Amino acid sequence: MRLQSATALQALALSSTAIAKPIFGRAQNETKIYDFAQLESSPELKWTPCFEDFTCARLEVPLDYEDLDVGTTDIAFIKWTSNSTNASSAHDILLNPGGPGGSGVQFLRSSLNDMLLTLGFDNNLVGFDPRGVNNSGPDLSCFPGQTGTARLYDDDFNTAVDINSSSTITDAFARAGAFGEWCTQAHSGPNDTAKYANTVATATDMLHYTELAAEARGESAEDAELWYYGASYGTILGSTAAALFPDRIGRMILDGVVDAEDYYLGAWSNNLVDGDAAISTFFKYCHEGGNTSCAFWDESPEAIEERFNAVIEDVRQNPITVSDPTFVKKPTIITTRDLHSALTTVPYQPLILFPILGLVMSHLEQRNGTVLAQFLGSAAPQDQCENPPTFEVSDVEPRYFIACNDANGRYNLSTVEKFTEQVEQQFELSKYMGESWAAGTSINCRKLEVFAPDSQVFEGVPSANKTSNPILFVGNTYDPVTPLTHAKSMSKRFAGSGVLQQDSVGHCTLAAPSKCTWKVTQKYILDATLPAEGTVCEPDEVPFEKPLGSILGSADTKILKKRHHIQAGKMGW
Repeated sequence: MRLQSATALQALALSSTAIAKPIFGRAQNETKIYDFAQLESSPELKWTPCFEDFTCARLEVPLDYEDLDVGTTDIAFIKWTSNSTNASSAHDILLNPGGPGGSGVQFLRSSLNDMLLTLGFDNNLVGFDPRGVNNSGPDLSCFPGQTGTARLYDDDFNTAVDINSSSTITDAFARAGAFGEWCTQAHSGPNDTAKYANTVATATDMLHYTELAAEARGESAEDAELWYYGASYGTILGSTAAALFPDRIGRMILDGVVDAEDYYLGAWSNNLVDGDAAISTFFKYCHEGGNTSCAFWDESPEAIEERFNAVIEDVRQNPITVSDPTFVKKPTIITTRDLHSALTTVPYQPLILFPILGLVMSHLEQRNGTVLAQFLGSAAPQDQCENPPTFEVSDVEPRYFIACNDANGRYNLSTVEKFTEQVEQQFELSKYMGESWAAGTSINCRKLEVFAPDSQVFEGVPSANKTSNPILFVGNTYDPVTPLTHAKSMSKRFAGSGVLQQDSVGHCTLAAPSKCTWKVTQKYILDATLPAEGTVCEPDEVPFEKPLGSILGSADTKILKKRHHIQAGKMGW
């Protein structure tokens, strides 16, 4: 999901971060908009051609569906319209890529092909920016009118703590408090609307959209059913919608499942159950890939693991300096906290990032921190006017406003002693990821005092004795932040649902292609058929199957920010 910690860690991504090209061509429309600000907001769905081959709309919705007097806000939608022979019976499948704070608009633009393979070609795919995210209101910025300041703060916000250094823990505790106080003041006015950005409100927005879309097709709004695909935090949004509107579910695929009880408590305490297991697959796949694919290769997985841990300890004891302006834009020190931030990102997309991790570790072993420094965002710019990535979205504020709003003060780390205990618990779960995770999750709610109205507070745990159609939960064998056990436990809360396991490593099934998984998910979309109990799909590709040069050659050196959400079409919390 995205919510996990938001360190400034940045990693190289494949050129798939560029705008996705549809699998088949579509007619071009000459009159298009390229900015949602060009669209008028409307209480009805009014579609306008936009971007590549999509249509866009800005939908005016009530801030509070139970108190219409408080006003409205706007939600940005983008739609890919099916032109298959079965398009006359097409449904609109709403998409959420994770977060909180993930942009569904950007996700659909960048990941259309992935979604078509997952969901098929016979339905319309609709991405949207949830409340407070990207193109949608209300405004959650804590730095209004200060884009540069917000970007700098976003880059530096969450730094991993060091369990062996109490000062890093107290610093993180104080920094989180400062964030909460600052943002609370920024949104303390009597007419401020930040409190209306939460999961219950967004789930209701989805049903509202579904009803309007049905009316536009000449169908009954009251009978309209929600069709939905959600990944990571998107599984929280989906399970919440299913709990609120169990008799309105058409299709629902929840991929990379979050424990909703833990999420609504605000604890983020059990995400890393399989974190170290996911990272440990690096040793196995690196060895199997050979020295032409893995720069950190050795004669056995055990030998790789031993060297791997030795590098981490060496960096802990002796930080590495990088001061060559050819490679970095400022003098940089590589610490174990930086390395743990990197290790929290890598298992999200192992096909891409495991080979790069091998390169990073081989350089660090030689006391060369240049590659990791570049991944951390310190790369020297290629020109004086270097622009940020096309799909970069500052998501610190929406991530924490939404998550903390949902938690509603239930989990308050009010003392540094309580936070220290949490750090120790996370480290016990994952020695590679725990120190980074603890710094970027629930601690950041401790002084953020913006609370949802009673009508938008979810009490209890999302569940349903019966949904109008069954839900399909999906998970990887080794998901670093949404373990497969969560898919199974959440399935038990929704009677009649099913679980599909993909035997791969990575965050959500989009981390590895699988024709078997696509066959199951497309069949489910077609007629709501669930896979047989115990079904396991194999991936079509594993890390290090390709030579290292081909991986690096396919990278466009664009920076993939925010490890905890889908950025430019890949999954993340």
